[in-house]
Amino acid sequence: MKRIRHLLLDLGGILYRVEYHRTGEALHLPRQALATLLGDPTVCAYEKGLLSTEAFIAHWRKRFPHFSEEELINAWNAMLLGPLPQAEAILKELSRHFSIAILSNTNALHLSIVEPEILPWSLYVEDMFFSHHLHKRKPEPEIYQEVIKALGWSPEKTLFIDDNEVNVEGAQKAGLKGYHFFPPNQPENLLAIIRDAE
Repeated sequence: MKRIRHLLLDLGGILYRVEYHRTGEALHLPRQALATLLGDPTVCAYEKGLLSTEAFIAHWRKRFPHFSEEELINAWNAMLLGPLPQAEAILKELSRHFSIAILSNTNALHLSIVEPEILPWSLYVEDMFFSHHLHKRKPEPEIYQEVIKALGWSPEKTLFIDDNEVNVEGAQKAGLKGYHFFPPNQPENLLAIIRDAE
């Protein structure tokens, strides 16, 4: 991973704590049903900005008729636990060596919570890209290509880091370097990866 000049970072699980099982628990779902729920076409459409929040919640009300609209919104947001404590300091350190941007699959409800919390990171990142604004979603190769073009970065000099291996594979198909970040929610491990990239 030598000659890396740019870092394109996922958000959830890398810099921001996300625990998906909390949404499943709030909806009283068994753990094995959660992956199916998160991969549902309605969720994908919502994260691509092809479905409004109202339509998304209306779909969920049919699926979970015993929950109110407020309860469903709270359940959907339950996975969001805030920026990881070390994240800002690590971004500050990384920005001394690399240009940085963030690329996240997200949606209007989540971003209304997350965006104000990560606003201070603007000091250290060139830009933040969100799937529902781009109408594309990781791991579609086109989303990485659009972001790299907007930033004016060379894909071969860009390292994409994500805690979802499928998303890393999508970035590699688009010509970027890729790194599967595991275990998630430990941003201090980014520094070791970066030492290898220099």
